[in-house]
Amino acid sequence: MKISNFPWPRLLSLLAAFYFLSVLLNLDYPTHQFLSAWLLLPSPDVWLLFGILALAAYGGKRTLAWTGWTLTALYLVLRAFRLGDVAVPMYLNRPFNLYVDSTYLLSIYDLLKTGSRQKDFLLMAAMVPVFVVGVIAASLYAWRLAARALGDFRVRSVFLGGSGLLLAMAVLWGWSVRPSAVIRLGQELSRVPRQIEEERAFALRLKEVEKQRAALPSTLKGLAGADVLLFFVESYGRTVFTNPQYRPAMTAILDRFAQTLNQHGFLAVSNYLVSPTFGGISRLAHATLESGVRVSNDLEDAALLRSSLPPLAAYFRANGYRTVSVMPGTRFAFPQGAYFDYDQAYYAEQFDYRGPTFGWAPMPDQFVLDWVRRREFTVREKPLFVRYVLISSHAAFNFQPPFIPDWERIGDGHIYLDQPPIYFPIEWPNLENAGEAYLHSLDYEFKSLGDYLAKFVSADALIIILGDHQPNPQLTEENEPWSVPVHVISPNPRLLEPFRKRGYTPGLIPDQPLPHAGMERFMPDFLQDFR
Repeated sequence: MKISNFPWPRLLSLLAAFYFLSVLLNLDYPTHQFLSAWLLLPSPDVWLLFGILALAAYGGKRTLAWTGWTLTALYLVLRAFRLGDVAVPMYLNRPFNLYVDSTYLLSIYDLLKTGSRQKDFLLMAAMVPVFVVGVIAASLYAWRLAARALGDFRVRSVFLGGSGLLLAMAVLWGWSVRPSAVIRLGQELSRVPRQIEEERAFALRLKEVEKQRAALPSTLKGLAGADVLLFFVESYGRTVFTNPQYRPAMTAILDRFAQTLNQHGFLAVSNYLVSPTFGGISRLAHATLESGVRVSNDLEDAALLRSSLPPLAAYFRANGYRTVSVMPGTRFAFPQGAYFDYDQAYYAEQFDYRGPTFGWAPMPDQFVLDWVRRREFTVREKPLFVRYVLISSHAAFNFQPPFIPDWERIGDGHIYLDQPPIYFPIEWPNLENAGEAYLHSLDYEFKSLGDYLAKFVSADALIIILGDHQPNPQLTEENEPWSVPVHVISPNPRLLEPFRKRGYTPGLIPDQPLPHAGMERFMPDFLQDFR
């Protein structure tokens, strides 16, 4: 074959198609460092797919065409899969799990919508479909070029002739830096049957725990009818005490909180618990603490919600308490919430809030505290167990409400229309520079809680404040454990004594060394201590 007769344009189009598809697959979005020298590395995954396409060409045009379409679809799946493989470790501090994490698409959309300014989201909503369609169209065109080029025997021979050495070099060069997308997808698909079995095994375990739970004490006589208020503080993690960038500010926040408590006769002890989640998916923490079983993913959560394992609120209700769930961040239908067995559950639409939203939070937590107080505390016939899921410290921390010193002015929330939000210029989804905003959100939470406890909580109440999970991994140090602070507060030292015996230390700054007990231990310990 003469060099002058060789179809060089087709070979060049094959190389151009390869490098386009290689660069596109190498993009490490959503990291802000996705434009790097790594993009220029030849992708072994694309080279492997091209090799399959070249071999299919020997079967004729029809085989080549069907194989081309199949490989194009597989390539687009690999590109989407790599998004998850990058984003999940970045935001949830664990590897991507295809079987579990594919259920979070709606949550991601909701977080992007609520965590961005309206004009930014509208621009994003307009650009993303165009970008996605453009990527798909460009990918289809690149694969057509590749199929057309490899349909030529001469180009195919050159490609396959050099593929052995080149593919080996590409594998050594590329796969040594990161896992193959093809291999990773295969690993995830192969895990699905095992995960289905694990889900079934978890459901069976719940039945065993239910049998064991029957032996737990359930009288709660040790509380002597004291109100019990349980506050989950969104994204309140151990990093605020271990990260030197956060500790001084967090110490000052808790010092102010402690001064308020001391002035009104409250005592406090603190500890750490290990959350089942990191950076998000707070419902796993709620389910774990209130069931006494570690719930590690949404599949286990779904199994729990279908089970008949008694939750924490059921024990309070059986002992004469009115039980109330407060979840202002739940904006969608949540019929599964019936599992938690509360007499009354308040979700976002039931608050009749007339003010603006603040990022992801539909309403400020101070408004929530006041609204529930007026409906549940001013007129009641029973002691109360109230579980609050506070949300004003939710990522992306860019829109935050002001604190209202005069609670009587809060009303239906329209007062917030006249006061601009506290805004931090955070470019979501990048939270690496959100430390100041994160701390400010926690300052708001503890300022609201301190003022609320001082003004409205009875003198014989037991207050439990804990984080649901660590904040986004971009805000924590490397290898940070999944621990969260827990504070137990009461004017009655007798109610704090069981916690002291379990290793809780005086004050609001826990200093217990690792390892820490799991959040699932709280409920059985609580039932045992106050039997």
